[in-house]
Amino acid sequence: MRHRARLTLTTLALIAGTAFAPQAQASGFQLREQSPLSLGNAFAGISAGGGDLTSLYFNPAVMTQYDGVQFTFGGTYVGLSAKINNASGSRTSDLTSLGFNVAPVTGAALSPISGGSSHPNAAISAILPEFNIMYSPTQDLRVGLSVNVPFGLATEYNASWVGRYHALKTDLKTIDIAPSLAYRVSKEFSFGVAFIARRADAELTNGVDYGTALALKVGSGLAAAGLSPVAAPGGNSPVANVAMGAPNAAFGIPGFATPGAWDGAAGLKGGGWGYGFKVGATYQPSQDLRFGLAYNSAMTMTLKGDASFQFPATMPATDLGALNAAGLKNGRGSADLSLPATASLGFDWKTSPTFTLQGEVARTTWSKFKELRVKFDTGAPDSVTDESWKDSTFISLGGTWKTNTPWTFRAGLAFDTSAVDDNHRTPRIPDNDRKWVSVGLSYTLSKKATIDVGYSRLFIADGKMNLSAAGPNQTRGNLTGTILAEINLFGAGFRYNF
Repeated sequence: MRHRARLTLTTLALIAGTAFAPQAQASGFQLREQSPLSLGNAFAGISAGGGDLTSLYFNPAVMTQYDGVQFTFGGTYVGLSAKINNASGSRTSDLTSLGFNVAPVTGAALSPISGGSSHPNAAISAILPEFNIMYSPTQDLRVGLSVNVPFGLATEYNASWVGRYHALKTDLKTIDIAPSLAYRVSKEFSFGVAFIARRADAELTNGVDYGTALALKVGSGLAAAGLSPVAAPGGNSPVANVAMGAPNAAFGIPGFATPGAWDGAAGLKGGGWGYGFKVGATYQPSQDLRFGLAYNSAMTMTLKGDASFQFPATMPATDLGALNAAGLKNGRGSADLSLPATASLGFDWKTSPTFTLQGEVARTTWSKFKELRVKFDTGAPDSVTDESWKDSTFISLGGTWKTNTPWTFRAGLAFDTSAVDDNHRTPRIPDNDRKWVSVGLSYTLSKKATIDVGYSRLFIADGKMNLSAAGPNQTRGNLTGTILAEINLFGAGFRYNF
């Protein structure tokens, strides 16, 4: 009975980890596209007040730069392309530690994982809305509200591609609702604070190699019994003289435990709320120079929803029963999702009556995201995945040219470092270091109304995948390949003051 209990825990941890481990990779895709106006100069100087009320998302203190009642609304189209080249997958030497030096039943060497080595664009483009409004109760007090999309990602891969055990569908949607206050303490200093209520909804699916999971269950059972099987002459693994294709009542093992023989799928769909805050300050030593400093707090969200497992229709009832008994069945699941804090510093310097130079630097604490832990209500143990992300830095420099006509022009450059390295990059996040080239313009319709448009092209370095089948990755296998990604951003907005 002890051996059977240990078999159950081992199998469950392996397959549960396969099903849900990459979840937080989707929430790591941070979105800066909160301002169509500032998109035109690569968000340079946004923390100091980027030119309109959309900078409220980054620093609530900027509201004191505006009077009366003002609002903005608009959106940014994110055109994302993510293609896979030269991908390959294989089952690993992790099986040899359990006595499987060769494939069960056939005696052939462990074969590569089947499937296409390339994949067309798996990314799904989207439009990110933004809305901001501000009211001035007194000369120095401002009350505001912003609605934005801070994180999001959508990718979908073919069910037959070689990396299917790592990712099929990823769909993360978030929305922030943030009431804000700002107060002008003096001519030079203003301070602001905002409360954040964040809603997140996610759907994640991937393929599952149930055949490898069952084979690992057999090997775990033998190890638990103190047996150390080795490859027999001719290449076949005797597995303590038990044929892998037949039931093994001694260990409670069903038959057909053959890697790659039983492909299925698993998924998690759920959502939840999280709460945080923003604080910020602006300092204006002269009429032509202004600095802004802001902090957006870290947040932990608990996403709850439905966990589902799909098994091959031809899987024997004994195998299916063993997996269900191990807790691999439809039920409820949850995951604690840790989102990072971001600190930013910007400046806005009017160097002449027609030109303003702007700059921005931001640091995001992704290093706090060390693991993802998924819990199940079906009796499964927690699934823990090593993420080991690193802090990321965003730096931009831009300029704004105002003319004697209704037109204003902008341009900017930026560099944005990735939070993942080659050993932790998965197909769910087609991300790497990015270089921004941005242009934009505004047209003043009247003293009260203005239209803003912006465009940015993000050049993304080719991302290498070098995922190792260790720990909960055992049933996924190794995955290597190259992700070719690029992003085009188009933003448009309308602002009005009463």
